[in-house]
Amino acid sequence: MKMATPPKGQALEAVQTEVREWFEANPNLPEKIHPIVLRRFLKCMDYDVKKTKALIELNYNLRNKNTNIYIDRDLDDEKTAQALKASDLVLLPGVTPERHKLLFFRMVDYDPRSRNTEQEAKVFFMVSDTRFTEPDIPLDIDTNLDADEVQRMSDQADADIADGDIHIVDINGYTMRHLAYVSIFVLRVQMKFLQEAYPSRLKAVHIINCPSFLDRMMAMMKPFIREEILQLMHYHTEGLDSLYEKIPRDMLPNEYGGKAGSMTELKAQWIQNMKEKTPYLRDDKYWRITSATKSRWSWF
Repeated sequence: MKMATPPKGQALEAVQTEVREWFEANPNLPEKIHPIVLRRFLKCMDYDVKKTKALIELNYNLRNKNTNIYIDRDLDDEKTAQALKASDLVLLPGVTPERHKLLFFRMVDYDPRSRNTEQEAKVFFMVSDTRFTEPDIPLDIDTNLDADEVQRMSDQADADIADGDIHIVDINGYTMRHLAYVSIFVLRVQMKFLQEAYPSRLKAVHIINCPSFLDRMMAMMKPFIREEILQLMHYHTEGLDSLYEKIPRDMLPNEYGGKAGSMTELKAQWIQNMKEKTPYLRDDKYWRITSATKSRWSWF
């Protein structure tokens, strides 16, 4: 589906100002919102102000109903540190030719007892919330350009934000024993948030190194996944050649035939990014609703 053309110039500024002022005055929302995060909400809803406001309210109210996943987070927490060691979760540099951002996940500790669904979900949203404060596509405007060209590039409201996300999930090493350690409650909460309140559109999910029991694994998850999301899922059962047909190979980690860098390097960079954003991630003014009891979304 083709995205709507974003407003420009004064019209864009007016839309952003309207939503920002509404956010700051809304007693059912936190005190503050990062400006790039605000733009992501607007882009996700094609700059429809009414839909953007609804998405924002749902996002923050779901967060506040599940603070253990979305708000109470600390990189130095022992369980969170263990989750970081047990899995690799990285956003890959750049975007695809279709302007999609790639997120790569794999398990590195194959012991089922190392799995903690709540902590893995918490890490995912720490990575996401860190990423959402930064441009997906850094714009290096040439200082030799004339004033009109610089203004034209600046007027492109979302030129530095990806048009959507692609998730690549390597499930090598998963066994039926791992399924016993999955929290159905956390899975339901996480999938609801991703499908209904996330400020970026999911474009595809590629699952690689699929086990023979994939059908049983998906049977557990299907009740929580919308049909339109199921249609975006692609399973690669025989090597990576079929993945290369969908994703530019050079964008993948070195271990998967690409040139993006090793998973160790990519993970270290994202952990460093999260550490630098710790004051933001732990600042209640950006996340916590002080008047949650008045929220019209209190039934979630």
